[in-house]
Amino acid sequence: MKIPDIKEIAVAWIRAANPTEEQARIAQSRMAICDSCVHKEFRTLTRTYVCNACGCPLQKKVFTPKGASGCPKKYWTE
Repeated sequence: MKIPDIKEIAVAWIRAANPTEEQARIAQSRMAICDSCVHKEFRTLTRTYVCNACGCPLQKKVFTPKGASGCPKKYWTE
């Protein structure tokens, strides 16, 4: 199992809390891709959508600083 990148997670959560216009635009574009992805899964316990490929909550994952490579399936373009 891959060890989570704590710095990446922290930056994504901070960006999600107060994004710039550019970060919000990119996150919206990424979420549109995730919305049609087979790996998007609703978790009843937490009442949130997660990426089933990596386990991350999508509302935060889309703010990752890793860019297009932040998607474990390489579906994002930016």
